[in-house]
Parts: sequence; structure tokens; C-alpha cells
Amino acid sequence: MEMMAKIVTAMHETPETAPIVFDGERPPAKMYVVLGSEAMKKWYPGMRGAPGQWLRGRNGEDVLLTYSPEYLLRFGAATPALMKLKREMWTSLKGVMQRLR
Repeated sequence: MEMMAKIVTAMHETPETAPIVFDGERPPAKMYVVLGSEAMKKWYPGMRGAPGQWLRGRNGEDVLLTYSPEYLLRFGAATPALMKLKREMWTSLKGVMQRLR
């Protein structure tokens, strides 16, 4: 959850208002960040995408699919492959923050 806290803080949001979808209820928003394929299957069944890709939700909302923090934590040690995935995730989230402003 430390990684989630960093993500939410970077977005200048709170856990209750951040447009991030991974579990539980999603707050009303025009844009969502979907963390991982399991959340994608739950909230947007039938939609497919690659991490970092923007999609259009069934209600016209922008949807960004990115990596689940749990997925990234499975790598354990900070390998070059893990660092690349983390950079991709943060680059995607920076794009979200730009759209929010």
C-alpha cells in the first residue's frame, strides 16, 4: 500500500477521491486509472489494452490501464526490468496528472 499512497499523493488526491480503480467502489470521474488486468476485467469487462494505453470507457470516460502495484512488488529486488516497469507506470500517471489540471 506504500506505492498506492505515493501514487495518490502525487496526484494531489485522497484515497477516496483519486480516479484510481483497483478494488472497491470507484469515485465519479471523467477519467480513471485502472491498476492491472484484474481491475480491468472487473470494471471494464471485454475491454483490452496494454499498460500505458488510453482507452474510451462505455460511458465516454477516459481510461488509462497501467500496472498493478501488487504486480510490481512481485519482482522483489530492484532489477532493471522492474525499474523500467516503474518508469512506465510513473510516465503514465504523469499523463493523468496533466489531464487533471
